[in-house]
Amino acid sequence: MSLIYPTPRRDESFVSYRTSTYKLHLFESVSGYRFVMLSDPNAESLRFVMRSIYIGPFLEYVVRNPLVPMDSRERGVDNEYFRASIDRLVRGLSVFQ
Repeated sequence: MSLIYPTPRRDESFVSYRTSTYKLHLFESVSGYRFVMLSDPNAESLRFVMRSIYIGPFLEYVVRNPLVPMDSRERGVDNEYFRASIDRLVRGLSVFQ
């Protein structure tokens, strides 16, 4: 396992962490929401996927839905349409096939 230390520059941020068994990808939106995905350690960056989740299913089924509590830090987002939409999006990607 190798450690990645964040750089202090403002234009750079933590985007991934790799071990011998997985790679953790992080995307933080301008509004402060964080999205995390795990992949094969040799996978390319998945920021485009997480950005697609943010601008698509997340905004549609979570942010614009008044019935979804926005303070979901303890239990996460529990929305059937959101989960189904992400499942379709991810299964359609060549990196996950």
